[in-house]
Amino acid sequence: MSDISAEQRRLNLMLALSATRRRLTREEIRARVDGYDTVPSGATAAERDRADVSFQRMFERDKDELRRMGLPLRTITDPLHQDDLGYRIDGDAALPDLDLTVRDAAILALAVEYWQGASLAEDARMGFAKVVSAIEHGHSDSLPYGGMATSAGHDATAALAEAIVDRQAVRFEYASASSETARRTVQPWGIVMRSGVEYLIGWDVDRRAPRTYRLGRISGRVRPTGDIEAFERPDSLPLGDLDDHSATLTAVIALRPETGHALRLRGEPAGAESAHGESAHGESAHGESASGESASAESSAAQDGWDLVRVPYRHEDLLRAEVLALRGAARVVSPDSLRESVAAYARAAMEVAHG
Repeated sequence: MSDISAEQRRLNLMLALSATRRRLTREEIRARVDGYDTVPSGATAAERDRADVSFQRMFERDKDELRRMGLPLRTITDPLHQDDLGYRIDGDAALPDLDLTVRDAAILALAVEYWQGASLAEDARMGFAKVVSAIEHGHSDSLPYGGMATSAGHDATAALAEAIVDRQAVRFEYASASSETARRTVQPWGIVMRSGVEYLIGWDVDRRAPRTYRLGRISGRVRPTGDIEAFERPDSLPLGDLDDHSATLTAVIALRPETGHALRLRGEPAGAESAHGESAHGESAHGESASGESASAESSAAQDGWDLVRVPYRHEDLLRAEVLALRGAARVVSPDSLRESVAAYARAAMEVAHG
């Protein structure tokens, strides 16, 4: 199977059909366009049949995608042999000029930042540079969110994105919050983000049920397995608990002025006048009335010149990492479990640093 991605193969096909002055038959396309597998020499009849079927399915999908993009792809029949079909892209197949604003460019910059550390990072940077070179610069309103890099290790996110497009199953090592690392075989349906956390939603082949996987818990490489177009993706993803955009917990974080901007963007101010230890819904992070100790801690932090921010979150380990990364410019006021966890990790780091 070719290592060329589906996107690159379709680009190769578009260039080949745009550059020719005559029609190209399927066999000519198969032989000329990088990305389509040819029949290896010495292949058995069964192997040739499988390769032919795979090519036909792949080519039909690529044709549909090019036409969906608005390219004038023509099917031309040989006048003498009506069953001999050929293909060509006629006319000016150049893509229309992009009319992007500075705000659009900022959003693209966030997408480029997301791919940092993945195999698509260089392509993303080069593509971004070409696109924004023609944008007229000017004033732009600030975006209501900040950027982040993909949390999956190595090139897992890129591999998952390609497998979703190709409808091909994948295998990876995964450690859930309640179980040890185990190999999962999944038909990937889509990737969603909730509260700054990425999740893969798909069909777990071994468990025969839909499952949700946090990308940050995937270890090692994501490997494609089996045929492409091996399954159908549902029209709408079964989000389960992720269907509720609100986080399940709320923390009160004390921040030094002009620090913790990502936390501030996700949260809301919790000034001394509202220092009651409750969430926006009138409950504490534990779902109960906050104690007098929490209220006292909030008041003390506010009086010491810290800014109090209520931050929604789903995963304690991610928020703990954000607080620790601020190196003393942030501290947890509530809940107690998060504050104690941050303190324990900070002590462990100091013990390692001091031998």
